[in-house]
Amino acid sequence: MISFNSQIMDKKKHWENIYKTKEINGVSWYQSIPQESIDLISKFSRSKNEKIIDVGCGKGFLVDNLLKLGFIDISLLDISIDALDEVSKRIGNKKVKCIEGDILNVNLKNNFDIWHDRAVFHFITEREGIKKYVSICNEKINRNGTLIIGTFAEDGPLKCSGLEIKRYSIKNLKEIFKENFEFVEGFKKLHSTPFDTQQSFTFCVFKKVTNR
Repeated sequence: MISFNSQIMDKKKHWENIYKTKEINGVSWYQSIPQESIDLISKFSRSKNEKIIDVGCGKGFLVDNLLKLGFIDISLLDISIDALDEVSKRIGNKKVKCIEGDILNVNLKNNFDIWHDRAVFHFITEREGIKKYVSICNEKINRNGTLIIGTFAEDGPLKCSGLEIKRYSIKNLKEIFKENFEFVEGFKKLHSTPFDTQQSFTFCVFKKVTNR
C-alpha cells in the first residue's frame, strides 16, 4: 500500500518537473490576465485589507493583478517551490506570503476572507481527499468569507498535465459545499489555452455561513 506521504512526494515531483521544464505559457492553464478570477475577487471583496489566499497559484499572474488593484494581504500556496520562487522574484513584494505545500497536508497558520482556487480542487479525485479539502475550507475561511472555486466542467477535459481529474457542474459543487457554505453564483466559461484549444470550466462562488 502506498503511504499518504509517498503520494504527496510523488505529486510534488510531478509538479516540480512541470514547472522546471515548461515555459510559463507552455501549460494549458496559462492566462496573462486571469480575468474571471480578478473580476470575482473584485466583486466580492469588502476591502483591500481582506486576507486572500490563492490556492495552487503556480506561476500565475493573479497576484500581480491583485497588487495593482491595491490588495495588500495576499498569500500564495503551491506544492512547487520552483513556481513560488519565480513568482516571488517577479513581483518583488516581500509582503506577499508564499506557502509551499500540498493543500491537503499543509499547516495554514491564518484564516482567510477570500479563498481562491482555480484548477486545484479538480485534481482531488478520491472521496477522502475531497472531504478533507472541504473540511479545510470550513476551518480556514472566516465566517462571511468568500470561496471562489473553478474546476473543469462536466463537459471539460478528463485529464490535465497527465493526471486524472474530477469534473464538476454547478449542481455538483453546490452539493459538496452545502453544509457550511451558501451558494452565491455560478457560471461556465470556455478557457482558450496557448495551444489554440478550449477547456470548459465551472466557476462557483460561496459565502461561509457558519463559525466552524
